[in-house]
Amino acid sequence: LVAVEQKVESKVLEEIQTALHLQHLPTHIECFDNSNFQGAYPVSAMVCFKNGVPSKSDYRKFNIKTVVGINDFASMKESVGRRYKSVLEKNLPLPQLIIIDGGKGQLSSVSALFPGVHIVSLAKREERLFSQNYPNGIVLDLQTEVGRLLIALRDYAHHFAISYHRKKRAKKLEGAL
Repeated sequence: LVAVEQKVESKVLEEIQTALHLQHLPTHIECFDNSNFQGAYPVSAMVCFKNGVPSKSDYRKFNIKTVVGINDFASMKESVGRRYKSVLEKNLPLPQLIIIDGGKGQLSSVSALFPGVHIVSLAKREERLFSQNYPNGIVLDLQTEVGRLLIALRDYAHHFAISYHRKKRAKKLEGAL
């Protein structure tokens, strides 16, 4: 998490642009993750980076409203859909890059929502990145700054989602006592 608390050099953003075949330098990146406990208290969270630094005022938390049980695909679709519906309604700029936690399934569940917006998914464990340019995925090289940064961004969103989920679950449990 330390890596994302420090400014990301523009050289690394240029390398991300090249590696992911982005039209524009990714100066605005948003990253999503979901969290639940056996389907209970489902939430999503989004972290935002602008010009290589965390933009904490732009972080968002989502209570999942339409999904029952454990359905990571539908939860991701709901949170990403709600986020960018709101952004478009307010005429705010879309990010140059959206990163979602997950694999092919999560990517396919959200990629059709906003054509023209570059969305990638990053699967844990094997650190495989999926995108429209890499439908079978590529394994990120942990020895490169790009690989380490993309994983750190995903992990940062994961930490934010889990923290929010734990607070929500604790609050519900306190109310039950």
